[in-house]
Amino acid sequence: MPHIVSGLSLLVLYILQTTIFSQTPLLSGTTDLLLLFLAAWSLQPQVKNSWVWALIFGSLVSIVSAMPFFTPLITYVGVVGISKLLQSKVWRTPIFAMFIVTMIGTIFQHVVYVVSLQVTGAPISWGESIDMVILPSVLLNLIFALPIYAIASDLSGRVYPLEEEL
Repeated sequence: MPHIVSGLSLLVLYILQTTIFSQTPLLSGTTDLLLLFLAAWSLQPQVKNSWVWALIFGSLVSIVSAMPFFTPLITYVGVVGISKLLQSKVWRTPIFAMFIVTMIGTIFQHVVYVVSLQVTGAPISWGESIDMVILPSVLLNLIFALPIYAIASDLSGRVYPLEEEL
């Protein structure tokens, strides 16, 4: 049951991201709902399969995206790693951890994207990418972090106790 809920949730967010949220940028930055959901899902203590979903949807986005191959996969796995590190080592306030993971994860994602685009020969400057893409994306992701965290927390709370009773 948790696998079905996780997969369907990520699929719905992927569809929303590609159809609605990618069409409403702030400057050139957009919201990454998959990144937010993977961060929120992996911050839930009862969730054990977040690595698998990071690999699956990172690969899917790598195939569909115009970014160089495997860069979305690297970023989604990295965000889950950051979430698991913060969850296990530091934070007792998971909502605050969500904001920290969102900020660090978005910056990590876009740094990987800019570096991979520069390696492939795209004429992208760091100053322009920070001003036009990275900072607006961080702001948008921070705005949507709390609702996505609430959804992930509610879903994990509803799914995992049912699995333990069976």
